Amino acid sequence: MTVEFSIRESMVVVNVQNLCPQVLILRWIYLYYGRRLRVSLFDGVVRMVPGYEFTMEKEIHEKEDRSYEVVLLCDVLGTNFRLRETVLINLLSPRKPRGLPINLTKLPVFEVPEYVKEVYLNGFLVNQHYSRNASLWLERFVKYREEKLDQSNYVDYLRMLNQIDEFDSQLQMERYTIENANLEETLPNEYLLAIDQFKVPPVLLDVGCHVQVFSDLSKSTITRGKIIDRSSCLIIQTEIPLRKLHSVRIVFPLNRTQFKMEYMALNHVCRLDLNSVLFPGPDSTAASAKTTKKVFKEELITQFEWFQECIATNQQQKQAIENIINRTAYPAPYILFGPPGTGKTCTIVEAVLQIWKLRKKSRILVTATSNFACNELTRRLLKYVPSTDIFRYFSLTTERDIHGMDLKVMEVSNMHYGKYETPSAQDFTQTRILVCTVMISARLLQLHVDRSMYDYIFIDECGSCKELSALVPIGCVGTDTGSGTLHASVVLAGDPKQLGPVTRMPYLRNTPHDVSLLERLMNLSIYQKDLNNNEYNPDMVTKLLDNYRSHGALFQFSNEQFYDGELRAKGDPAIINWAVNWHRLPNRAFPMIFHSVIGYMQKDALTLSYWNVQEANKVYEYVQLLLKEQINGRILQQEDIGIVTPYSSQVEFITNGLSMLGLDNIAVGSAEQYQGREKAVIIISTVRSNRTTVGFLADARRLNVALTRAQALTIIVGNPANLMKDRTWYKFLKLIRANKAIAGKIFNCNEPISEQTDEVEPMNGWNFA
Repeated sequence: MTVEFSIRESMVVVNVQNLCPQVLILRWIYLYYGRRLRVSLFDGVVRMVPGYEFTMEKEIHEKEDRSYEVVLLCDVLGTNFRLRETVLINLLSPRKPRGLPINLTKLPVFEVPEYVKEVYLNGFLVNQHYSRNASLWLERFVKYREEKLDQSNYVDYLRMLNQIDEFDSQLQMERYTIENANLEETLPNEYLLAIDQFKVPPVLLDVGCHVQVFSDLSKSTITRGKIIDRSSCLIIQTEIPLRKLHSVRIVFPLNRTQFKMEYMALNHVCRLDLNSVLFPGPDSTAASAKTTKKVFKEELITQFEWFQECIATNQQQKQAIENIINRTAYPAPYILFGPPGTGKTCTIVEAVLQIWKLRKKSRILVTATSNFACNELTRRLLKYVPSTDIFRYFSLTTERDIHGMDLKVMEVSNMHYGKYETPSAQDFTQTRILVCTVMISARLLQLHVDRSMYDYIFIDECGSCKELSALVPIGCVGTDTGSGTLHASVVLAGDPKQLGPVTRMPYLRNTPHDVSLLERLMNLSIYQKDLNNNEYNPDMVTKLLDNYRSHGALFQFSNEQFYDGELRAKGDPAIINWAVNWHRLPNRAFPMIFHSVIGYMQKDALTLSYWNVQEANKVYEYVQLLLKEQINGRILQQEDIGIVTPYSSQVEFITNGLSMLGLDNIAVGSAEQYQGREKAVIIISTVRSNRTTVGFLADARRLNVALTRAQALTIIVGNPANLMKDRTWYKFLKLIRANKAIAGKIFNCNEPISEQTDEVEPMNGWNFA
């Protein structure tokens, strides 16, 4: 049963389909509200054979309660069984529009020049037949690669790398063109496209990708659409019905939005004094105090009343907040270095709240690379900030991901009705806090919003995006193009020791395109530790040290390997210690298990990704065990368990297997998807087996993320013989052996052979939100 409720039309639409092999007799459908008050939506008899669909609609006036239950009751013909199904509806509170929608102007084209394509198609090799522009471009490019990224080549070099990336992406998408495709209509304007019609596996195609259907050879008749579902086949939704379904040409054009926004950011950043903003030197701190006082004319703030009580006892968090508010690093970015579980998000929220409270005239732009992080920041801010003072700006593409989104977040957004709406100018001018993704911040230029009104710009998860992406809010919002100055203080938050940007093209790895702004800046002397006292300069950077998430044993390896052993376990004992002494632990004092499984990797022909059935089965065993048993008196729910695995096919395989067991509320995802999240229990499936290398598991940052998600218990399932071929995994497995935390076959630790890998997991689709 699916239910749709239109607030505007006061209409409930219920669709029921019989997916059972038996005949069902539909009897009643009720809508419950308040304290078990109900409205009858259907009271009759409908005989439903297998596959039969029944749809009804009924006008119903909105009740005061914001949560409804729709309950269906039907009988199984010829038996005494009655089936009951319930759908919960949460209604969003209508938000009165602040003003008329703004017209969104088009982004500049920023086409990749022909001479760049010329050099690319010749493998970046010197060629006497190049055009003059191509030869000059290649000459500059080779020079930049030798010089590395600096103030003199900054804009030109980053633009070059982005153009290479874009053209490579375009060529990859062109490989998916189908010249004589056959479609099957499933619903009006919806068509099924079988995967076997592709010449190469369409690993980059995902929900939301654009589609163009040409129904004649002249290419004059184009029907546009998008992919709305992707599994064993693609489901395409078109703007208008297709007149022809067979022997059509289907093209999947590259969505250039992100690239355009990044080029636009470069056009603004080039007007800045790059030396002081993006390449600050040792003398920047002394100059910063004078510059800040001259530009902002603000009094120093040293006294605070904390919104969040936990801040009061953490010296590093208090130091970071005070320095952020007083702009001690300006015009250079202030860096909040937040290792796993150290309260980075909490610190950002408190800093925003203190600015909101103490700098009455200041406005704040809060960005992050993912919608998940933006929603979490908004949710926490709404505990203290009136809903009238905060605006969550969503992109159109986010509309398909609203299921499970926090309703309070949606109510202060441009999706408060569950549908995307173009914002008004007042949405920005009448609120002091704007939250959006890094990329969508470029829309402020298109909306002609007065960008100078934002005095602080926060970029969370800055370590996970390439430098050019982080420049979007800095260039498009923070830069005054007239005076060539940065009118906002910039705060970069993240962890350079966790996963960085995803770079698909091997040629672009080990270039500035593969490095985040956060990581590059932290390699500058002013952001590094003083060799005399082993401390960071607090005016420029703060490293958080207290881990509130995990039992000390769970982050011991990461602490020693990545964080100089400085992290301290400060979590609530009731949260981090409850798995200690569990009788299933090989070492009852060490809440971690490495279960040795010698499995077999299988490759998905569609995604080119891998899965491992033997490891998946062991994961199912542990999940059922955890849910069945009490652990030291604690009963676990599905939501307490998270499963991390590096390959998308293993994610899908485990997800489907859990669903067949009736376990749909256990989140399964990659390390990239779990970065910034936490669960009471984390189970890791490494997948790699019977291979000479560990593939992209060789990225130590991926292991760091996976090992630091759990609060109380971590279980790793993998083939130790394969994993030990990597040095970082070898060190980790030595720690496991030393703590006697092995289940399954006992193994010895052999010195690894150093390896290199160019493997990149095919990650579905492009996300430009």
